[in-house]
Amino acid sequence: MVTSVPPPLDRIASRLDVDPEEIAFLGRFDDLQLELLDTALGMAQHTEDLEVRRSMRDAVGFVPAVLRRRVIATLFPRDAPA
Repeated sequence: MVTSVPPPLDRIASRLDVDPEEIAFLGRFDDLQLELLDTALGMAQHTEDLEVRRSMRDAVGFVPAVLRRRVIATLFPRDAPA
């Protein structure tokens, strides 16, 4: 069974959480250019997520030691020790 991949413009709209009509002007670019834009957006979002997570981890260092474990468990539930 082959699953259909949405057109690049639809993926970009989904990635940006906007209606495709709002970015319809990008339709003047060819699919390869839109694929490159989609990839760049994905990489930028991934990098942003990593930086936010790193910043949150760094901020935990300012929490008093007696509360740190609970804060880590709240902010990063999958990483918390069992």
